[in-house]
Amino acid sequence: MCMPCKKCWTSWSASMWFSGCRLLLFGCGLVAAMGSCVVALGDVMVVANRTQRRVPIEVSLPGSDPWKVRLAPGESRPIFADSTGSVAFDTGQKVAQYSIEPGRVYFIGTRQDGRLDMQQIGLGEKSTHVTGLPGAAASTPPATIPIKILVDDEQVFRQTIWEPMLRKRIAEASAVLHRHAMVKLKVVAVETWRTDDAVRDFNETLTEFERAVSPFPGQLAIGFSSQYDIARGRIHMGGTHGPLRPHILLREWSAHATEKEKLELLLHELGHYLGASHSPEPDSVMRPVLNSGKSRRADHVLRFDPVNTLLMSMVGEEIRRRGVGRFNEVTVSTKNRLQEVYEVLGYAQPGDPAARVLAGQLGRRRSSDPLSDATRSILAAMTQAARTNSRLPAADSGQPGPFRAEGDALFEQLVRLAAREASSVSKEHRAKAFLYAIGMGVGDPEQLSQLTALSRTLHKIETPAEQSIRSTFVGKPTAHDRHDLARHFTVAAMLVAANGRESAETLSMAKELVDSRGGTGFSFMDLAADKAGIALAEHVVAGKLDFQVLGRDFSVADYVPKVADLPEGMTTMQFIDQYGGQGDDRFEAMLERIETRIAELPPYKQ
Repeated sequence: MCMPCKKCWTSWSASMWFSGCRLLLFGCGLVAAMGSCVVALGDVMVVANRTQRRVPIEVSLPGSDPWKVRLAPGESRPIFADSTGSVAFDTGQKVAQYSIEPGRVYFIGTRQDGRLDMQQIGLGEKSTHVTGLPGAAASTPPATIPIKILVDDEQVFRQTIWEPMLRKRIAEASAVLHRHAMVKLKVVAVETWRTDDAVRDFNETLTEFERAVSPFPGQLAIGFSSQYDIARGRIHMGGTHGPLRPHILLREWSAHATEKEKLELLLHELGHYLGASHSPEPDSVMRPVLNSGKSRRADHVLRFDPVNTLLMSMVGEEIRRRGVGRFNEVTVSTKNRLQEVYEVLGYAQPGDPAARVLAGQLGRRRSSDPLSDATRSILAAMTQAARTNSRLPAADSGQPGPFRAEGDALFEQLVRLAAREASSVSKEHRAKAFLYAIGMGVGDPEQLSQLTALSRTLHKIETPAEQSIRSTFVGKPTAHDRHDLARHFTVAAMLVAANGRESAETLSMAKELVDSRGGTGFSFMDLAADKAGIALAEHVVAGKLDFQVLGRDFSVADYVPKVADLPEGMTTMQFIDQYGGQGDDRFEAMLERIETRIAELPPYKQ
């Protein structure tokens, strides 16, 4: 594996280190006749071909049939998935299979003995990248960005000439973005705008363009300006103020540039629009100085490097599956992974500030602590498992298995997974992280939102938006075929982790009393589930339950008592009439009956 360092961030490929790219905003240009550069500047894994020949690979993902792809030399292919997968290919000696994970970049290269091999490009990998995006990677259509294209009043050609030319360029750029990020462009409007001839500075013109032009009815306005004279040396040829900002400005010069070179400049700025940074790879359209003349060659393919393919695909997934319109609106896990990659790119190009600027536009990473990090990692694994499970066919679908876990089986699956994940957490935080994770992963979002004493802690672990996305995959895990019982059990267990048994019991009782005044009614079934969750939590915190055993054997029958014969749905008056309220002998007898059932469950029998 090639680890991130200042010397190397790819392997088996030559890297060129560019310098002299000035940072004003996000923008790029070419050198000499081509100008110079100014950077104003999900779920996906990327596989790149670093060999000089085509490599057929077979991609396998859970819940779908394997498919074959022929990777061209130098090609970077994103693989969109809701879970880990594998890639298989002929190494020259045998067919080898390699695991691939979301948020990672892999490359196929040739070893000294001529065999092919696949390695991961080291890009930090400090965080668990599980975004929990809605929808399915395979079935969600590509994101479509509506575009307004504009030329300024200096354009010398008639619209019948420039409009088809620019539409063709946008269409070609759209095809490249579709291959690299599952994003398409659609021209929805064509206009002109008047530029101030007195303004000669590119950065000022970009700001003027933003003030003068609304992207409506598009989402992105791309302006092609013809007011600049062709100058030798370093000149700014294009710019934008950052990812998902609604304006891109390009110099529409013609004296020394081919249409393919103009397309490369457009792709470069669209790359910045989708979060791409500068790349040290000499064949990437994201190299900071586009002066090599390579794009003039007929055999040269305009493509993005594998790391920027990952960056753009992750942002593209946020657009495609969440509809985000601003860079800082991406999920926290996506934000953290993007910032990790930008950090590595900053090491790779210490003189180029592009990656640092991009990381700054995302905003600061969420402040955290070891317990929050541990809980988040368990929740991420639960989310990933739930997403994978939700894609499987139902048992009665008539399709071949494996089948989707539902009801009690789903609940058991989630708790077992949480326990297995917790077993790798430091002993200091293991119990609480497990209990927080099952409470947040299975509990009722509305009930969790009402726990004001815990709101700050819960928001450190997970935002409401992330919780909402995750809950769409979890479905309805049940205990004894009751969704509400699974929720009561896990939330009560979490409350013990937060503030102890007494607080958990007080809150559980308070909820039932509130429900008796017009809600679902007082329920001894709910109270039994609460007390069962409290018992689990107490034994976990005390170290009396082994996490490996929980991860293997947890079952509803062993940890939640049977409750079908317990009364529920009582109004306040009914509750008082039949049980007299707290402190009454009849009420205490019912509580003792529940406690006895829990004590007789297999894990707690003496």
